[in-house]
Amino acid sequence: MVCFRDIYPAAPHHYLVVPIQHIHSCFSLHSGHVDLVKRMAEMGKAVLQDQGITKMEDISLGFHQPPFTSVDHLHLHVLAPRSQIYEHLMYKFIPKTDNFVT
Repeated sequence: MVCFRDIYPAAPHHYLVVPIQHIHSCFSLHSGHVDLVKRMAEMGKAVLQDQGITKMEDISLGFHQPPFTSVDHLHLHVLAPRSQIYEHLMYKFIPKTDNFVT
């Protein structure tokens, strides 16, 4: 996995965790990927902690699902603080919607 800053951040801290293995989207995930997704979330949280984020209850982790993806490779969005997601981009990161699967 790799993790890097999103080039179009939606919050003060916005990172993408990307598996090296090509997985098209969250629709391509199956039960064999549970550990991978857990490790992706752990990496995202570790990066936030390295950046000084301590309030883990004010973060957001999730995937966009097609047709709301701009890249055809699975990537986990890691945003913090969730309470500071930029207003003009908030609609893209509403948990448990078609836009953003948590």
